[in-house]
Amino acid sequence: MTDLRPLHDWSGPPAVLTLWCPSAASMEHAKRAPVSCVLPSYEQEQHLHAFRACEQRHEVMARLLVVVWEERGRCDLRAMTHVVTTHVRRHDTYHSWFEERDGAIVRHVLEAPAGIQMEPSMLGDVSAEDWQAHVMATPAPFAWDCFRFGILQRMSGFTCFASIDHLHADATAIAFLMTEIRSAYRAVIDGEKPHHLGPPGSYLDYCIDQRRRAAAMTLADPEVKRWIAFLERNNGRMPAFALPLGVLEDRYQAEYVHVDILDDTVMDAFELVCHAYGARAIGGLLACAALTERELAGRSRYSVVTPTTTRRSPDAFRTTGWCVGVVPIDFDVQQQTFPELALTAQRNFDERLSLAEVPVELVLELAAGLPTVGSVATGGVMLSYMDVNVSPLGAQIAREWHQANGRVYINRGSAAQVAIWLFRTQRGLSLTAAYPANETARASMRRYVKAFAGACRRAADTVMPTCSDVGLDR
Repeated sequence: MTDLRPLHDWSGPPAVLTLWCPSAASMEHAKRAPVSCVLPSYEQEQHLHAFRACEQRHEVMARLLVVVWEERGRCDLRAMTHVVTTHVRRHDTYHSWFEERDGAIVRHVLEAPAGIQMEPSMLGDVSAEDWQAHVMATPAPFAWDCFRFGILQRMSGFTCFASIDHLHADATAIAFLMTEIRSAYRAVIDGEKPHHLGPPGSYLDYCIDQRRRAAAMTLADPEVKRWIAFLERNNGRMPAFALPLGVLEDRYQAEYVHVDILDDTVMDAFELVCHAYGARAIGGLLACAALTERELAGRSRYSVVTPTTTRRSPDAFRTTGWCVGVVPIDFDVQQQTFPELALTAQRNFDERLSLAEVPVELVLELAAGLPTVGSVATGGVMLSYMDVNVSPLGAQIAREWHQANGRVYINRGSAAQVAIWLFRTQRGLSLTAAYPANETARASMRRYVKAFAGACRRAADTVMPTCSDVGLDR
């Protein structure tokens, strides 16, 4: 990917919008889908409960992943109809829909995916604001059709996009999703065989396997014990952000900041420094975050959760779905220097990576009788890192993404944590953060980003004394 941007940052000249949605017959087919014994994944279940809670508070949820890329020429609508229909039929996560029954989430699964047909609707000239509104109208996660595909046609070419509720996608799958649609479209219009991407895995199988492993876990399992110890070190809940946020509750209306931290040359230097000290980029960035909290808040211990994919096989990386766990990170900072902290953070991450396979919601279920652990995993701070120059499926997909100017947007909404996304791109290192929409949190985030950028620059200066400035006036 390039980096992550809020949807309201999208800009562009007027264009002709065509939107693909399931046909009326497909909608009727979905309504008749029988109940399945396959439970939702923990990711899906948490998402659906969170959406319902937002709905009851009349809040908008940040729930959409919107992938956007560029194509040349005039879109062949007939060919694209075939391609997006095939895509939806191909991935079984799209074949489920969910409902609540007595507080539980029940899955329905379409019996004949071949009956799904996507249909185009030409909606005429739209402005950037109009396009955003159409994207925001993507149905909610309790609707089967909580996904949309579309194009914006201009004289010089067209912009492709897919707006998918997080229920059915995560960041790891985004580049592959684009490559699959792009490759299939080119094959249809050129009359060639599509690039062989290999068969996808089954997201239903992922859910079955996750629930099977969860059913066998108890408080005696080492992974569960380590999760509980992590929560107890944070007063029974997820880690708290180091600076004032101006709110007491866990949920709030979020706003976003996006900053380029290091250019490509300086980021190369930063990675070299990390490797020299026995760490990778993730270890170095966690060390910089720890130094930032020590500088700004005097914290002697750093604590955060960082998401990572739970895909483990090639076919899993070809699967559209939500396959993400979080790694609980915490370590002493004290008076340690960057080299020491980078190695400590890397070892902490590597040693705890397996804990991402244990959903924190499961841990809370098992720990329900413990007075030292809270009942919900809300609040806290998340730090995510992704190197988008290296696709899990190889360099070809990474190249495709950059050649097509791939981007990802998220819609603005309420949030339950401070979220910090770091992206390593061909331009360098960028940061996007979501935080409470008030002046106190805004000032805190400005201080945090400036200090974090400084820590990254100082680390890179170890081998490269001259670094470019970071624009922090926003």
